[in-house]
Amino acid sequence: MPDATLDLATEPTISHTSPPVSQPLPPIVPLGEEALPEALTLLEGTYWNEGIAPEAVGRAILASTVWVGAREPSGALVAMARVLSDTVKVAWIFDVIVRPDWRGKGLAQALMRAMLEHPAVRHVRKVRLGTRDAHGLYAKFGFRSTTQALHVVEMVLERASL
Repeated sequence: MPDATLDLATEPTISHTSPPVSQPLPPIVPLGEEALPEALTLLEGTYWNEGIAPEAVGRAILASTVWVGAREPSGALVAMARVLSDTVKVAWIFDVIVRPDWRGKGLAQALMRAMLEHPAVRHVRKVRLGTRDAHGLYAKFGFRSTTQALHVVEMVLERASL
């Protein structure tokens, strides 16, 4: 999966424009443990959680530094995203998802703005994420592909499925 990185030290410009919407967007709010069942439902069938038990995904969500979402007027969770951050050197964005009937209205952009402006992420030197299909969204915020060689060797310890 391609890795995208935002280097805030060299790329400080973040676009904050959203396409016009016909209805107001629900506010982006912090989420807590009470939202976990809805979050797991929203994430069902996502390629990035394939082969990972829902209980393990839930533990990962609850361990997030930042977890935000949006609820439609009825109260149902329609979008969410989360970040793991050390608050200085690196932050990883995970699980950016918008329910299909809410896509194309600017919610993913609102989620990204909220996460990138959060105090635990705002001053982090590198913000990273992996995606197969949303390159255009992340490019609007200054993310770029890092398919070129890095100055370090990435090492991975892969364990049996969770």
